Amino acid sequence: MLPVERIIGEEGLSATPEGLRLAMRLPWYRSLPFSIVEIDSVHIDGAPVDLSDAKVEFDGSVWPLKELGEQTNAFWFVRDSAFLHIPDQGIAPGTEHEVALSMFISPPYIPGMKRANTQTQTLRVA
Repeated sequence: MLPVERIIGEEGLSATPEGLRLAMRLPWYRSLPFSIVEIDSVHIDGAPVDLSDAKVEFDGSVWPLKELGEQTNAFWFVRDSAFLHIPDQGIAPGTEHEVALSMFISPPYIPGMKRANTQTQTLRVA
């Protein structure tokens, strides 16, 4: 898989006191503002995950997922992972799960482009 096709980060999936933390990578060849990134869906073991209370963490900042489109001054660097925090997922550390992540990006310098990226991977919960 090419780096611009990979959207699940090397840090994978980890349990937190609040739920789960999923590492994400930017599927593009250059840094982009978070405002043009749309997390479409997450499925765990084939079941859709409710993202209504999810948050995105990057470089010490945390935003509600629903406010990601407002982050015009926060840039996602291609070598860095961002983290999707998903609350209330009672998944135990050490277990393996099939995780599917789908996102769209719309680079501001390519009018009308909306690139879809999906990746499914079996991850062990850290």
